[in-house]
Amino acid sequence: MTRTLAVAALLLTATGCGSGPAVARSQWFTMGTVAAIQAQSMEEAKKGRELIQPLFERVNTLFSTWQETSELSRLNQAAGKNELTPLSPEVATLVAAALQIAEASDGAFNPLAGSLMSFWGFTQERAPSALSSEEALQEARKLADWHRIQFYPTSTPVRLYLPHPGMKLDLGAIAKGYAVDLAYNTLTQVGTTNALIDLGGNLRAIGEASPGRGGWRTGIRNPFVDGSCTAQFLMTNGEAVATSGNYERFVEIANKRYGHIMDVRTGRPVTGMAGVTVVAPSAMLADALSTTLFVLGPEAGVAFLKHYPGCEAIWIPDNPEKLTLLCTPGIAKRLTPIGQKQFISRVISAKDNNARWSEAE
Repeated sequence: MTRTLAVAALLLTATGCGSGPAVARSQWFTMGTVAAIQAQSMEEAKKGRELIQPLFERVNTLFSTWQETSELSRLNQAAGKNELTPLSPEVATLVAAALQIAEASDGAFNPLAGSLMSFWGFTQERAPSALSSEEALQEARKLADWHRIQFYPTSTPVRLYLPHPGMKLDLGAIAKGYAVDLAYNTLTQVGTTNALIDLGGNLRAIGEASPGRGGWRTGIRNPFVDGSCTAQFLMTNGEAVATSGNYERFVEIANKRYGHIMDVRTGRPVTGMAGVTVVAPSAMLADALSTTLFVLGPEAGVAFLKHYPGCEAIWIPDNPEKLTLLCTPGIAKRLTPIGQKQFISRVISAKDNNARWSEAE
């Protein structure tokens, strides 16, 4: 799949599964996707956009893997050159957060997945026509060992070194959420009381969509039907939502489709999962957890979530013949089906680190 089609998929993710009726919406293209702000009037939406659009552009200049001049690209270009590279405060913050989640998840979240993303063709205009050898795959996987990142958070400035040529940081699984949190903080600091921030489906709510509504309604996308949602729930003030899916970005190699979410522990794209949605207290955490839980799957994922109080998740297995939502208890209580009840919903919870399943009422 070409990069253009990947962008088109992201556009659909951002706009095809909306957050319910809103008085006004101002949107623009940035960071390879659609950004938007919804508010109770167009004047408020435009004012909000004026404040947060430069923030998103700044994040893009730091973390883009497509721009050769971004700080992240320069870090990757310095890999193996025996250079301790100074980091901007923003990049240092995200690297520290990414390494913490990598440690907590035992590598299910991996900020050094760039070599494997290149191996599978996700950083090229066209995917390879055939799969490379197992030996080549394992060589690319060796370059994704996040333990080998040399990170010095207490130095001034903070510094980082990638010791081997070909190592590539990729913070795409956390950067958009980080940008949304920056926007949220900026808007609340200037007194904004009602807005919904959206960056490619990474959402964070301020106040409510209209008086008395109690929040902002958002949908759970049906990963098997373009532009369709299967359920919805109300986001309350301060809540963030992020979704990771195998439908957002993919390559086709030898007539087989591979999603972009990588399990670096195996060196291969994740299979068996179509989508994961996370509700969390911050957009950065929701963004990172949606990828982590996609890799872990529901059984290991629900146990992992015990370390993140206030977070909820929905897993949708990759089975278009039997649409199933596997929900943690907190979010299961808040879901409302859209149209006819077209899915099987189960509640999943952890007890003694084992998944317990029950039919949702």
